[in-house]
Amino acid sequence: MAVLLAALTSVFYGVFDFAGGMATRRAHVFAVAFWSNVMGLLLSVLIASIYHLMFGATVTVSDLAWGALSGVAAVAGVVFYYEGLAKGQMAVVAPVSAITLALVPFLFGYLTGERYALLPWIGVVVAAPALWLTVATATRQDRPGKAVYGLGAGLGFSLMFIGLAQVSGEAGMWTLVPFKCASVASAGVLVRVRQIPLGLPRKSLFLAFAAGGSVLANLTYLLAVRFGPLGLVAVASSLYPAVVAVMAFLVYKEKPPPQRIGGLFLSLVALSLIAL
Repeated sequence: MAVLLAALTSVFYGVFDFAGGMATRRAHVFAVAFWSNVMGLLLSVLIASIYHLMFGATVTVSDLAWGALSGVAAVAGVVFYYEGLAKGQMAVVAPVSAITLALVPFLFGYLTGERYALLPWIGVVVAAPALWLTVATATRQDRPGKAVYGLGAGLGFSLMFIGLAQVSGEAGMWTLVPFKCASVASAGVLVRVRQIPLGLPRKSLFLAFAAGGSVLANLTYLLAVRFGPLGLVAVASSLYPAVVAVMAFLVYKEKPPPQRIGGLFLSLVALSLIAL
């Protein structure tokens, strides 16, 4: 069940991140981030309320605090990621952030007492090259020194994963509300400091609102870490670049290069091994 929910998390992240990426083609990324998080906040209130009515919940200050800290970490990850991409370093930033996101929560789980069987270990080892091949591109401007942006992004997203995993199972989904509140506030500060206009073309605004659906990925992730170990759930949840690659093929008819096809295949192998 945990791996199934983690795989669903990857699907949600991939689909809704792709929508956000489409929105940024005609609008500033931080304006898109602001509006997507506003929609995410509205959805999080709806999700938390429905979950509470169906299953009940007892939320503590600690649960809310972890949610808020995770929201700040998520925005920090986005800032590092897009700053790196803005400097033309996608070939370095994207794979480094993906590998960091997969490995840091896994190592955190292991160091805090989680133990895994042999096949999941092999799956984690396979996941690293799978992620690299799926998102890496070859350009003449590659500069490994810019990997710091990818590392910063990966650490931000990793802290988000680790923070959300600290929430108690009795908290229901109320943690998503401070998570999105912190994300909206952080994105709002960035927009204000950089004096970025919040007005978006109609299509970009629609796509930004659609990207707010990524809160569904936070929902399935929270459920996944209640059923299974953080380390393996985080690795399985980080395979969303494969979903983005598939979306690019379906929407833009982008023919994936051979190494990306290999990455997609290895992603499926890694997920299967972790599930076993």
